[in-house]
Amino acid sequence: MPSTSESQRTAAGTVLCGGCRGHGHCRLGVGEIELVSDTIAQAPVTCATAFHAGPRVAHGGWTAAMFDDVIGRALTQRGLKVVTASLTVDFLRPVPIEEPLIVEILIDGREGRRWSVAATLRLLNDDAQLARASGIWVERRDDHFDRHELQMEAYRAMNGDTDA
Repeated sequence: MPSTSESQRTAAGTVLCGGCRGHGHCRLGVGEIELVSDTIAQAPVTCATAFHAGPRVAHGGWTAAMFDDVIGRALTQRGLKVVTASLTVDFLRPVPIEEPLIVEILIDGREGRRWSVAATLRLLNDDAQLARASGIWVERRDDHFDRHELQMEAYRAMNGDTDA
């Protein structure tokens, strides 16, 4: 797999996911991730109107996707190649759309290839947590995606899909 190229990063150097690389920015509204220390990172974030669930309130799916993305990318910026093994989100208060928010990420620990990480979401100038997440991210093996594609090829063949 090729190394992360400039086209896979924002202008300031934050790594982008595969769905956002062609756009040059995070479509979930995550700004530049700052590595504060060996165990702490933070990023500004804003939920766009397109992700609302109720009047001026973010959809819970956006909140979960945003946490998954920002935590994974914070680990990637540390030079790790990770995939999400588990993610738990606690929705504490409604998350407003189109307001400046901040995500704070804390690496809780590591066991082998497994990284325990937690994060919180709050309004930029307010200490009250709106949501929090915790989970496990696993350093992936180099053949992770190759193994997946082989499994999918076998699945398609078994189901008579010869066009894929």
